[in-house]
Amino acid sequence: MPDSLSRRSTLTFYRRHPADGDVMAWLHERAMVAERAALGMDRKPLGLFIRDMGGVIQAGAVVWLYGPDAYIHVLWVDAPWRGRGLGAALLVAAENAAVAAGANRLYLSTMGFQGPDFYPRYGYESQGVFADFTWGHDRHYFSKTPLSVAPALALPAGLYLHRAEAPDPADVQAVENGLDAHWYLTIPDPYTELTVEAVDAGGVRVAGGLAVLDGAYLTLVDLAVVPLWRGKGLGRQVLGELERLGAEAGCRWATVMPMDYQCPDFFRAVGYARRMRVENYLLGQGRDWLRRAIGDE
Repeated sequence: MPDSLSRRSTLTFYRRHPADGDVMAWLHERAMVAERAALGMDRKPLGLFIRDMGGVIQAGAVVWLYGPDAYIHVLWVDAPWRGRGLGAALLVAAENAAVAAGANRLYLSTMGFQGPDFYPRYGYESQGVFADFTWGHDRHYFSKTPLSVAPALALPAGLYLHRAEAPDPADVQAVENGLDAHWYLTIPDPYTELTVEAVDAGGVRVAGGLAVLDGAYLTLVDLAVVPLWRGKGLGRQVLGELERLGAEAGCRWATVMPMDYQCPDFFRAVGYARRMRVENYLLGQGRDWLRRAIGDE
């Protein structure tokens, strides 16, 4: 889909699919500032990588630490090693690392085709299921509390666990790429990202939005408006442009997943209906999952 733009009053809106990397970086920076202000701390990433003797990553997990809470951002085991205890070893290592960092709760999410029955075997309780999250597949949310230290699980010969307090981005990317490859064994088409930005008459970016397009499903990732422009309807305009981009690409559904500090009432006011809520998703902050139709049903 080619880039496009529209002008309204003193603003110019740039719509890009695939996404503009500079806009993505701008949005991520603002998302981290807002998260820090709301939660009172920065997330601390931790990498847990199972490597072979050549140093190649065969499985891995990335954990975000938030004081008393911890979140498994990603957990992946390469196909030849599945069913040999690597996933359990990573899970135990993640729990032990969380306890060492002062956390007493660990939470995560996984798709229905990624083995949601695995986590209850290790004491995880369901926090909810988002039906038909994408391509007809459900997304499952789990948490475990309290956490306690457990003996590390032995790995098969020729493998070792590498713990990284500040993981190399290339190692994190390797694990994310591995999970993506597993995802595409079930999901037929690669997802893409799209951005919308609003620029004032002086060429300054004043708002932006990022969403993931996955077939008929559009999922909002970030939406930001600079303070001077808030309360003027600009957030609605950016969201509307993202939805139009999605609809033009054949999308039928738009999903948003705001924390309490991310104004879920804003999305309800523009027609999103709650599908799921967790009251204490992270550090006492609740989270809503909302959806609305944006294309032909």
